[in-house]
Amino acid sequence: MTTLLNPTIQLIEQNPEVKSFIYQQIVEFEPFVTPQTIVAVVARDPKKLAIQYETEGKEFTAEGLKKLYRIAIVLREGDTSVEAEGVHEDIFQAIKLAKDALLKELVAIQDSVISQQDRIVEINHYLQHPVLH
Repeated sequence: MTTLLNPTIQLIEQNPEVKSFIYQQIVEFEPFVTPQTIVAVVARDPKKLAIQYETEGKEFTAEGLKKLYRIAIVLREGDTSVEAEGVHEDIFQAIKLAKDALLKELVAIQDSVISQQDRIVEINHYLQHPVLH
């Protein structure tokens, strides 16, 4: 998938600092994934945001879009996937924005699945059986 037309992909694949930062960020998904979960960090074309920005009434220029990094983080397991994007002029900020947005979405999903009663049972379990290190 690496092409000369998308330098962001080359930056992700070849820059050890960017790769290291990505690994640091995706570690935070550990509580939400299983060993079968596939985590993908994808560079997308920021110029394709023009239609979306126009629809939303956001001010933009074609030159401005070219300077942006558009990074998506995708978690996929079986037929199910969840993803979020980050867009910023700094690739590190774009990655962090994508991670933060995905974590927010995962927490919302978790909150809708776990009932208040389940939380109380779990809290009481930990209070009654403290873990010693």
